[in-house]
Amino acid sequence: MGAYQLKITIKGSKPPIWRRILVPQGVTFETLHNTIQASFCLSGQTPYQFEFRSEKIRVASDNIEQTGNYQYLPTAQAINDQIGTDSKFTYVSYGTSNLEITIQAEDYLDECQEMSARVIKYKGEGLSDNEMEYDMAAVNLRLEQMADGSEPIMISDIFDCYDKNSILEIAKRHHMTGTSKLNKEELVQKTISYILNEKIMKPYFLCVRDCEMDAFEKLMSGGTKLNSLEEENLEYLYAGGYITSGADSSFLVAEEVVKAYKALNTAKFQEERTRISRIGDYICAANSLYAITPPSVLLETFNKYEEKKLTVEELLSAYESLRPYRLMVTYIDGNFVDAALAEQKSYTDLLRTQRKVPYYIPTQQEIRFMADNSGFLMGRELSRLSEFLISELSVTDDMIPLILRQVQAELSMGGQLQEVVNDLEAAGILMGSSEHMEKLAVIVTDIWNNTRMVLNRGHKPYEMVMKGFNEVSAQRKNIQKIYPNDACPCNSGKKYKKCCGKNA
Repeated sequence: MGAYQLKITIKGSKPPIWRRILVPQGVTFETLHNTIQASFCLSGQTPYQFEFRSEKIRVASDNIEQTGNYQYLPTAQAINDQIGTDSKFTYVSYGTSNLEITIQAEDYLDECQEMSARVIKYKGEGLSDNEMEYDMAAVNLRLEQMADGSEPIMISDIFDCYDKNSILEIAKRHHMTGTSKLNKEELVQKTISYILNEKIMKPYFLCVRDCEMDAFEKLMSGGTKLNSLEEENLEYLYAGGYITSGADSSFLVAEEVVKAYKALNTAKFQEERTRISRIGDYICAANSLYAITPPSVLLETFNKYEEKKLTVEELLSAYESLRPYRLMVTYIDGNFVDAALAEQKSYTDLLRTQRKVPYYIPTQQEIRFMADNSGFLMGRELSRLSEFLISELSVTDDMIPLILRQVQAELSMGGQLQEVVNDLEAAGILMGSSEHMEKLAVIVTDIWNNTRMVLNRGHKPYEMVMKGFNEVSAQRKNIQKIYPNDACPCNSGKKYKKCCGKNA
């Protein structure tokens, strides 16, 4: 078994920041991505793309749009199918700030018996001015553990390989103070101690949803390979610093986290967590349907389906438990108000619009779907739009979920065909002909008639007509509701749920 010697250099860095690494033959591009991220002490949880420009070949993660006259290879492909001893190619990691790296294949070592990648030389400490000295031994230990998931991994090994800003994000998520003057080593020690404290860890884990807990416990039992849905279900715990990513899309739980979790994992804890999780699901669904929800409506809906009845006191207690970490609502003037509307002070306008409309009570299936999809509710009409965009406008699969959410959000607030067309054009999707526009108009009209609208407190337009309410949804109201997956209005480039919406 041989290994490639690669020099990876951050493009445009002055003075140059680079790492010389050995990468075993036969590893995949996904593993190479994680190796590069670990070599520069980054988290690895970002979309990425390799490009062999002269050959017109790219290797991109699933969430990267495929464009241009390039052949796209799967990330599971072995690197030796593409890399020669003198290959030069690029790597881009798309995060809060994009990172572009040039990769030069310098040599191939036939006799190298290393089973894991390792850094053999480096220049430049890190990617930010406040980084502590680069610890090559710690990085190589991390790379070794990534290659062998059977070896115990310690949380200090993980945090040592994160950059300082990543650790600050974890500390901020747990509302930890006193971090501004700490160097990285001090920050690592304090953050680990803080998040493993039962008084901090228990409230955070009480907000873990059932599907997230299932994925987490699967990890602890040794199941490092997860499907895409299970990976999404780990976002909350990943953001909290309790799990990390390894090679080939695997995830890892540190020994100290496992030990701390087992200490608080009692039957009483799980009963409380499940109850809070279920209440949170109902709040999420109600917020998606109404944006302004009185407790009485939540109680009516919850108690219609759940055997153990909910009181106002328990509802408000669950809200207080969820609020610091994941709620998208704020309790104002006796109502649960969408956090974005509350920030804009525009919820009173919406309330006046809704005032005579009864509340639609969702089905259990609708509640579950909205809770699992951050408030999004998929219907067959949106499926028709998806088919139209893919088959007739050649829109890529990875763009479809975001477009469907945007269209539903637009229409749920009273938007019309032109607003949908504007949204599509902003995403680079243009109608190629009048025939396309006519087909889109028919599909959007069908979606509009079958969308559960915030303006109508969850009712579809045709349901409003049947109930004798035919004025509200016919008007476009100038009220901007920001959804979890929308771009944050602070212009950070992040999704709202991962930026200003974190603690809303």
